[in-house]
Amino acid sequence: MNYAMLIVAIYAISLFFIERVFRRINILTEQTLIRSSPIDALRGLLATSVVCHHFVVTYHWKISGEWERPQSDILNNMGVVPVSLFFMITGFLFFGKIYRKNPEWGSILRSRIQRVMPLYLFVVLMVFVISVIKTGCVMNGDTRGLIKAMISWGLFVGSSFNGSVESVHMTSGAHWTLRYEWLFYCSLPIVAAFFNMKWYGKYCFLSMLALGLAIPGVYAGLVVPKLALLFFIGFAPVIIKINFPEFLPLAKGRLSSLVVLVFIVSAMFMGQGYSIIQMLALGVPFIMIALGNNVFGVLDSRGLKALGEVSYSIYLTHGLILYILFSVLEVFSFEEGGVLQYSAWLPVVLTLVAVCSIVTFSVIEKPFILVRNKKMPVLS
Repeated sequence: MNYAMLIVAIYAISLFFIERVFRRINILTEQTLIRSSPIDALRGLLATSVVCHHFVVTYHWKISGEWERPQSDILNNMGVVPVSLFFMITGFLFFGKIYRKNPEWGSILRSRIQRVMPLYLFVVLMVFVISVIKTGCVMNGDTRGLIKAMISWGLFVGSSFNGSVESVHMTSGAHWTLRYEWLFYCSLPIVAAFFNMKWYGKYCFLSMLALGLAIPGVYAGLVVPKLALLFFIGFAPVIIKINFPEFLPLAKGRLSSLVVLVFIVSAMFMGQGYSIIQMLALGVPFIMIALGNNVFGVLDSRGLKALGEVSYSIYLTHGLILYILFSVLEVFSFEEGGVLQYSAWLPVVLTLVAVCSIVTFSVIEKPFILVRNKKMPVLS
């Protein structure tokens, strides 16, 4: 068995047991339980897959000193495929809020700030604290550098805190996706104007201004325009649901579940991540899942739904846990231990990330969700 297959096997076994535990945890909101959407469980799979991907990247970083993609296509795509599907999920959910509707733009903006920013600010604060600790608990006095770093993190780019060159690796670089999420949110008035054939006044002007300000990011390599296709693919299930409901039963059959697996497995073995071909290949299974396909019942799992509930915490905090374990506490000797010994830490990392995510979800995320949803009850 090669290293890639070993990691996948350990990940699958670990996830099986974590799912069994999470199905007993009282964390799902009533809304999540009632809507029975396969996407809720899908998020749990995607977030834990990203953890596995960065677990592998961390090993190569500690060995070679270079933060780079794994040589194995499947291990690389354990990060690429989940991010691609996360972008599609965002496109699906928010296009559904605006298509043939009268959007409340202020409410949408507030909900995004309340949902995304509290945990992100906590993570950035932790990055700052750990950076100071790693640099001897002495501030270097570079006020201008600190301000630049704060602006950089505010733009979801990230940079060095207090001279620590490892600051950006403390999140495993996961924060880069928030840059695209916010660009998409800013584009929503323009998207709504196009599909609803209605002008939304100042909101459209503000949308165009925000997108215009992002143009320098394209030339700086911080924004890759083709990734917008992933959000656009997420529009398709909404359009099908509303305009072609007769196709919904076709998406839920066992044959469709087989098609979902074939396309996802094919995408996992593609060599070029975020290629147009890979995006389109992932679009097929995503559309079916968004239309209700549960992939032979796997996405009906309550345990995976619970993981999906804390998936944002899993995604955003796992880098901190990887860094604390292997760079601060140094629980593993990369000089003496080999890749097989390191692999044994994957179940520990996945479990620790899952447990910590329950805490950050409950303490940081959930209070703002309850404010937004007017204290939606939690079912035992």
